[in-house]
Amino acid sequence: AKGSGGFSVGYLYLFLTQAVSRLLPFVVNTLVARRLTPEEFGVPTVHFQLLSTVILTCREGFRRALMRDTGSGDGKDDTTDESQEAAGWLVVPIGAVLSAGVPYTIYLFGGLKMTDPYSQAVAYYGISAFLELLSEPFYIRAQRRSHFRLRLAAETFATLSRSLVTYYFIVVQETSSKVPLAFAFGQLTYSLCILMIYAGVQLEFTKVGVKLLMCKGKLKWGTLALIGTFSTQAIWKLLLAEGEKVVLLWVGSADSQGVYALVSSLGSLFVRIILQPFEEAAFVTFARKQTTAQTSIIQLHAQESRIFSLLLKVAILLGLIVGLNGPQYSQLALRILYGNRWAEADGATAALACFAVMISILAVNGITEAFVHAVMTPKELASANLVLLISSVLNVIASVLLQPYFGALGLMLANCCTMSIRIAYALCYVHMRFRGLGFLTAALPRTNVVLSMLVMSACTWYTSTAGFVFHSAAGMLSLAGICLSLGTWERETVTHLRSLKNKIE
Repeated sequence: AKGSGGFSVGYLYLFLTQAVSRLLPFVVNTLVARRLTPEEFGVPTVHFQLLSTVILTCREGFRRALMRDTGSGDGKDDTTDESQEAAGWLVVPIGAVLSAGVPYTIYLFGGLKMTDPYSQAVAYYGISAFLELLSEPFYIRAQRRSHFRLRLAAETFATLSRSLVTYYFIVVQETSSKVPLAFAFGQLTYSLCILMIYAGVQLEFTKVGVKLLMCKGKLKWGTLALIGTFSTQAIWKLLLAEGEKVVLLWVGSADSQGVYALVSSLGSLFVRIILQPFEEAAFVTFARKQTTAQTSIIQLHAQESRIFSLLLKVAILLGLIVGLNGPQYSQLALRILYGNRWAEADGATAALACFAVMISILAVNGITEAFVHAVMTPKELASANLVLLISSVLNVIASVLLQPYFGALGLMLANCCTMSIRIAYALCYVHMRFRGLGFLTAALPRTNVVLSMLVMSACTWYTSTAGFVFHSAAGMLSLAGICLSLGTWERETVTHLRSLKNKIE
């Protein structure tokens, strides 16, 4: 693709994008949460986030499908083929239906009145979701052409604008009685900025969209079939990822919703900033594989195996660092960032500690699924979707059973169980693809590194009952020790990662 660079360059831009788009809202949410009760904070961060996610899920299938080489049959690289890029415009009419239908359904069954700030916020979130979907064709085109700097600029400006608007209405205006509207205005600002920037830079692409929506364009059936497969997968992932929030709204108290929203916001910061761009870069790397006309299947699998093992090892190392040290600092983080009220809230510390452990599972799951979803055939993807469906159902059942007893912690325990099922399925597929190549052995960290991490973790556990200064100093020394062990025994891994290219060579 035009503008493509090394894996490390692509990851750097994706990392910066996620850092900006997650850290700014995190800072604002921290300032806002100090002024709100768990119940007030839980409404915009659970209810409206769920509303937006339901509507925006329709774009995920388009993103995954159109970032893959669908195989035009001519043996050539068609990653910038205009007919494939044009398929992204199909998300607009689908998004229009969902953006109007989902809020209307909430009004219909919720008995809401338009004079209520909550009801008005629901309408604004529907409008903002449609504006964001209107920018989706431009976003997909930019991603296919590896225009990561455009994404960084758009996310930075839009996120900054949303953060300032939200902060203004809640903190400056002190409109605590209209908290839902404050968050809705911020989201609306974000969507407008995203649309203006992506569309403004690629205005010529609008003609392609108008032509297609007037039924004058041509699309490949292989592309449409792949979109359908990945869209089905996105629906199951929605049920898996958001089913727990539905359970929380159904059986959880308002305080539990607030605790879950805050812990999820804080805990997912590492996931969104570090792991998500790593997973996206890995997906692009494996999706842009060479055809068998250029290299044999055996050679291709050997190259894939080496890269997969490398990325899986990095994911395991990142997960171990957070999983072994995060729980010891969960209460301290809540106390510093949100104050004593949140640090002493029922179940908050335990939930955040569990989330830290869950990150190790998230890291492995992200890389394994990025690989299998990038290389699977449509038939194999259908089987993977069935596994996702089963996992989604099990996740909802486990959440319903565990939430009454463990609160927000129960939702995370259910997540750990279902993610383990997905990892097991993905590793079985990888094992069959790389049979005899020893990919798993190559992915395991060195014993010396694991032992050093365990020692550092034991030290921070021991100092967890000490004072703030002593415990914080122990954490910094522990991190320094882990970095030293990685530099000593995993130097080769770092070198290979930095030289990794954006495609399998």
